Amino acid sequence: MSSDVELMQEAVRLAQQCKPKEARIPKVGAVIALRGVIIGRGQRVTGEDGDDDHAEYRALGSVADPSQLPEATLFTTLEPCTTDVRSRGENCCSELILQRKIKKVFIGILDPNQGVTGKGLWRLQDQNVEVELFPHALAQQIRSDNADFIKSQQLLGAKIVSPTDGASLQTSKSRGRHPIRVKCLNPPTSNTYLFTSRDGLYWPQPGPFKPADINEWEIDAFFGGTTEHSVHIVTANELGQVLIEYYRKVLRWNLERRERIKKKYNPTNDELTELLGGDYFGITMTGFPKGLRSEDSIRVVIS
Repeated sequence: MSSDVELMQEAVRLAQQCKPKEARIPKVGAVIALRGVIIGRGQRVTGEDGDDDHAEYRALGSVADPSQLPEATLFTTLEPCTTDVRSRGENCCSELILQRKIKKVFIGILDPNQGVTGKGLWRLQDQNVEVELFPHALAQQIRSDNADFIKSQQLLGAKIVSPTDGASLQTSKSRGRHPIRVKCLNPPTSNTYLFTSRDGLYWPQPGPFKPADINEWEIDAFFGGTTEHSVHIVTANELGQVLIEYYRKVLRWNLERRERIKKKYNPTNDELTELLGGDYFGITMTGFPKGLRSEDSIRVVIS
């Protein structure tokens, strides 16, 4: 018969044996015990296609007599995932734990994935599952073992999934607008922007990013001409945000000045353009300066 701490240590040992294929896959171990006797074990697999099972799923599946589970305790080194990050919600670990009526769960650390953090714990507690955390020393060991995973979860991890690189887009019927779909490891924040660019001019798009699917968001891009453009997902630090906000402020001033001139002098649109230039001027840059980091980019042709 093992103590709770010894069972936690066994879960940590299982996690340390994991060999994830890349940093975004965590090292996770899970142990199921009944009155101090282990009845199930599991560990996170590589994350390769066809080898993507979670530790809790494997531990639950290894129990020879599932009728024992309502009296059992689960020890897992990472907070159980939720429907928010699983394409098939019934496969998420928190729901599987509830389906098997596990009595108590010990969690090593909360999941650093912002789509999960705290949600797995709350989901279990909301359904009257008793939840406790591993002691500090073991939690620190888990954090150390998963340093690469934790770091990866703090990044946006954005990839433009639609349109594809090199695509030809027709925007004449949508007044230059076309939706851009982005897959992200973590949700876009207030320092995430979409830029379009051509011929050394860059345009921050107004946004916002809207949820579209599991880990996917959409934002509209506006294109000003029938030529090749680049589309960029950009993360801005404080300096970059100042640049973008200044651009937007100058743009507002220009549009307000245009309206005042129209009311006072009633010029034609051609006369206004000659006087003030286009409505939406771009920022002249040879590339993204310090303060703006491109996460992903594609080329599209507006035809």
